[in-house]
Amino acid sequence: MNQTFFFATEAEAGPSTGRLPLRTEIAPEHQWNVSAMFASNEEWEADFARIDMLLEPLLCLRGALNSPSALATLFEHETALDRLLEKLYVYAHLRADENTADAENQARMDRVRSRYAKIGGQLAWITPEILANPMEVLEQWRDSSELAPVRYAMVKLLRQKPHTLSAQEETLLSKAADLFQAPQQAFNLLTNADLRFPEIEDAAGEKVEFSQGRYRSFLMSPDRRVRKDAFEAMHETYGSVRNTLACTLSANVRYHNYKAEVRHFGSALEAALHPDNVPVSLYEALIDAVHRALPGFHKYIELRKTILKVDSLDMYDLYVPLVPEIDIKVPFEQAKTWVIDACAPLGEEYVTILKSAFEERWIDIYENRGKRSGAYSSGCFDSLPYILLNYNETLDDVFTLAHELGHSMHSWLANQAQPHRFASYPIFIAEIPSTLNEALLLDHLLKQNPSPEFRAYLLNHLADSFKGTVFRQTQFAEFERMIHDAADSGQPLTHELLCDRYYELNSKYYGPAVDADRRIGLEWARIPHFYYNFYVYKYATSFCASQIFAGWILDGERDADAYLDLLRAGGSGDPIELIARAGVNMLDPEVLGNAFRRFDQTVAAVAEGKG
Repeated sequence: MNQTFFFATEAEAGPSTGRLPLRTEIAPEHQWNVSAMFASNEEWEADFARIDMLLEPLLCLRGALNSPSALATLFEHETALDRLLEKLYVYAHLRADENTADAENQARMDRVRSRYAKIGGQLAWITPEILANPMEVLEQWRDSSELAPVRYAMVKLLRQKPHTLSAQEETLLSKAADLFQAPQQAFNLLTNADLRFPEIEDAAGEKVEFSQGRYRSFLMSPDRRVRKDAFEAMHETYGSVRNTLACTLSANVRYHNYKAEVRHFGSALEAALHPDNVPVSLYEALIDAVHRALPGFHKYIELRKTILKVDSLDMYDLYVPLVPEIDIKVPFEQAKTWVIDACAPLGEEYVTILKSAFEERWIDIYENRGKRSGAYSSGCFDSLPYILLNYNETLDDVFTLAHELGHSMHSWLANQAQPHRFASYPIFIAEIPSTLNEALLLDHLLKQNPSPEFRAYLLNHLADSFKGTVFRQTQFAEFERMIHDAADSGQPLTHELLCDRYYELNSKYYGPAVDADRRIGLEWARIPHFYYNFYVYKYATSFCASQIFAGWILDGERDADAYLDLLRAGGSGDPIELIARAGVNMLDPEVLGNAFRRFDQTVAAVAEGKG
């Protein structure tokens, strides 16, 4: 399944006054145009009924995959089936995310997910049958003229040979795929549909409905009492189901470890990095580099404590702007203009396509009751590159818009330039265009407003971006490795162990200036990324790479052509190789070093502006 699905690093805010609107109360022009895929649910059903017709030619190839021409036929039929399944899946999950409590939408999603699992079992013999051939035969097939258009697919297939089981074993694993997804599905339904949060008082003393989508906006309140109340409401609510969430996370981790073991990998981490051909040493180098950079990060935390004039800094004090007198509310139309103008250095073609995102309604803008929290970009080869937001007119929301548009533009460019099999790109590359768009937006805003207060606000935003995208995501990555190692060594992942490990790691990352409420140890319970199998480290590595690309483009050192070619390349090569072809060597420690030097310079600029 090659649909793209890329998530923002944090759940962004939705409207923070009054009750949440119902889906039917959101204006159509503020909703994504899902009908561009299927005009009705009945059309979706008609295509769902076509699955068997496209599946049959693949089933007929069993026992006949004995030549390059047979494999070429296989790939052709696979593509036809995959394109249909991806479109069915994307429509179903978008509809389900519009209202996670809608039974009809959830049933449709369950059907397509179950069908994926069944088809996986029916076709699980394919890879073992191909790889049962001697390596020298496989290499001859890989280099044949018949398979020249899909050579890279063969390269990746041959890498799987040491980790592929027998046809019978692969079938058993594939048939259980839907069961293996149960922990993540339970987490999503519990946290998006079933959890109920209390009302809290806003800064004016008015009772408002609290939600995950509104959490960030409350943490940005200049009123510390509001921030504290929001922190307690969030973590007390999650704490009330901590045993259940420890169970779902533990089951997910044990599945990752089990899958790595049966496929003969040294660890779940190695197994997760293998499809992208990324060495474990890069993951470890990122954590080590961040550890070395922590003294500089602690200086920023100390600066925050000084500026906020608090005796004891807590975790709910880490999101409030350090320039509280700047009250910036950004209507969506203004955000749209800012992002389009900011992307001008990427060229006229890029900007023209970007404008179509708004004209063609790629974006679902505002929060409604039951809507999935957070933000993401999702789509497939035969759909628009859709974006889910929970927009609340904050500056952070504008940056989230730029971020997700980076993903969606990447999808659009890759889909236009590559055949279906190579259009979908790995997440390792995906976070480069999203964070580069944020860098362009920041540069644009700094150039548009000479106000010292606004400049300080933006510099602080950049520092906070480093905090959230590099330091925080690496903390998550270290925690993820830690709990997989703990489970692998036989330690039960109880909520007590998870809370203790998380609290200790949080203390290490944020340093002595933060006297954290013990409830921050529960934060693991609300992070969906821990179910995505070593996903989060890619935010940090991509952010560091994007800073280099953005610097080249903004300084005029290089034009945007090599960078845009990286986006157009999609998944046509190994991600480290494609990024290197564009000019950045991810295995060079200087890529990380340059990013941390920029962070230190930004902190110094913030300190100078507030000194």
